[in-house]
Amino acid sequence: MYSRTVCVAAVLCMAACASPPNAKDTSTQESTERLFIIGQDLGAIRGYMDSACCVAPDGMTAYVDFYEVLSEPDQYGGLGFDDHGQPYLDEATWGAGPVNAYLTATEYPVRYLAIGLSITENEHPGGLARIANGEHDAEIAHLANFIAALDTIVLLRIGYEFDGYWNAGYGNAPQYVAAFRRIVDGLRAAGTSNVQTVWQGAASTTDMVLDNGRHDQIGDWYPGDDYVDWFGFSWFMEPDEQPGIDLPFAVLTPRELADEIVDMARERKKPVLIAEAAPQGYDLRDRTTAHHVPIWDGEPGSDVRLLDNKTIWRNWFQPMFDYMAANDDVILGFAYINARWDDQPMWGPPYASGYWGDTRVEVNRDIGRWFNQAVRGWKEQRD
Repeated sequence: MYSRTVCVAAVLCMAACASPPNAKDTSTQESTERLFIIGQDLGAIRGYMDSACCVAPDGMTAYVDFYEVLSEPDQYGGLGFDDHGQPYLDEATWGAGPVNAYLTATEYPVRYLAIGLSITENEHPGGLARIANGEHDAEIAHLANFIAALDTIVLLRIGYEFDGYWNAGYGNAPQYVAAFRRIVDGLRAAGTSNVQTVWQGAASTTDMVLDNGRHDQIGDWYPGDDYVDWFGFSWFMEPDEQPGIDLPFAVLTPRELADEIVDMARERKKPVLIAEAAPQGYDLRDRTTAHHVPIWDGEPGSDVRLLDNKTIWRNWFQPMFDYMAANDDVILGFAYINARWDDQPMWGPPYASGYWGDTRVEVNRDIGRWFNQAVRGWKEQRD
């Protein structure tokens, strides 16, 4: 969800050992441990880790603007690696917390780094075609050098939320696929062995609202089994949530959209990563919920309702962990966004990007305790 190139509509939606990116073995879901990942910016990660409140993560999330990884004026796109192949410790900030993928991978002892690699054309018109025809091969090579320099395994979410209306350029599915493949081919050519690719959909019912009820076939964006190691999707709303306003068309529920990706992954014997998850519209510190966005339920941040902790858990957290348990044969990764969204200009008042709230588990003792129990229980099922 965090991207320098995110547009306002974006927020209306809402491996014990690594296989090389060219591996054709489809048994990953049998051999990979369950991974718990925390994100989505360094501030959120530091707050979670420094609180010592909760279960230790296996990995951290970072976001990178692919087109800028060689640009010093653009802080190397948040990569944390300069154009000479040396660590760059300045932290980029695009209004949603500090970003530096190198620091995210090295500041705490974790074994995985999940990178949301933005290749949208929001600020780079024609970018996908340029990637596909080789004009950005230098950026791919630099990305490969960065990954090779890490001791962590990188889960690379190339062009994440490919089906999101808000991601300019991705609507051209063949062009998206060509760019995805070019990046993977470049990593292979560089011999990058500590990377696994993630093909992540938005699974967003409000994407259907933005698209006037149209539901595209996600398979149109699929790069192919030889190019994808993990499937992924985002999880922000309650799974069976319905719009709070009248719409002139029907929309699928978040559960139904997630099912499409999970079922497709199961057919192809690929593991699934819940790549972005947070209880959208909840404030865990104040124990409240409010409207998300006008196209779904009303003026963002309005109609604030006070809830008890059990209700918050029952509304959002328990259904998510129930869904993970019901699909425990394929869902092997879970990345939680532990942020006080309200403090960040991209997401805070006046909520031009919708209302997100405060999803930090360390600020609510009950939620934090139940969260720990649920994550540990989920991970132990695989042990």
